[in-house]
Amino acid sequence: LPARKAPGPDGFIAEFVRACWGTIRQDFLDVFQQLFELRSRGFYKLNQALLTLIPKRADANELRDYRPICLIHLVAKIFAKVISLRLAPRLGGLVSPNQNAFIPARSLHDNFVLVKQSLMLLHQLKAPQIMLKLDLTRAFDSLSWPFLFEVLGQYGFGPRFREWIAILLTTSSTRVTLSRLMRRAHDYRILQPLHPRRAIPAISLYADDVMIFCHATEDDVAASKGLLALFGQASGLRVNYAKSSATILHGEPTTAEMITQLGCPVVELPITYLGIPLTLRRPSAAQLQPLV
Repeated sequence: LPARKAPGPDGFIAEFVRACWGTIRQDFLDVFQQLFELRSRGFYKLNQALLTLIPKRADANELRDYRPICLIHLVAKIFAKVISLRLAPRLGGLVSPNQNAFIPARSLHDNFVLVKQSLMLLHQLKAPQIMLKLDLTRAFDSLSWPFLFEVLGQYGFGPRFREWIAILLTTSSTRVTLSRLMRRAHDYRILQPLHPRRAIPAISLYADDVMIFCHATEDDVAASKGLLALFGQASGLRVNYAKSSATILHGEPTTAEMITQLGCPVVELPITYLGIPLTLRRPSAAQLQPLV
């Protein structure tokens, strides 16, 4: 943990633990021994966070000029870090090579290049395709906890590891600065420290940024919508079609009518993906200006 990162409601930073370890060592060991034995009674007092705003610019005077941050209790932060270190060595085998969010030695640029190359190849093949850029509604807030634990179980994580995750989730609470305590049904700020470190793909996923390629046929469009609906029912992650978009590649005039069943707007290239302009041509200086 960074030594001088802003403290949570306890007021302690990581440097304090290092400097006073000889004095507080046994207290920390007692807490972690209880957590190891899955005895979480009272842990909610050590699993609180402060929600506050920090300015994005020196002359900030509007709400949009501020960024919210969560300042987590040091004990909960260390516990989450311990779990993330246990998880990190397995991430490479658990997460598909095409998915790069929060995985060490992987980059978001790989996702962009993958989509860009797929787009170029489909254009060269003149293949009638639809490229769907999907927006997941409040992805980290709406993820189903039972779904999360079921997936962990299917990947071979034992009951104890899953219970540690459950303790972090179910005992967490957030207090808005100068306000009362709020307990949320889904409090994902505690998972922040758990962030892990010629075939054409059908799906590219970076965190909650989803790109799907499907054939420009009524059957494929209907199947894609049905699969997304089933996934949403199982996981809690639902597509906000109003904020999503569809781009037609070499489609027939009737292709736009197929997309109406999705309820998302049809847009032409260039579009923005992962903050970078996605186009079949070399991006113009104007398109790249927001990145400078």
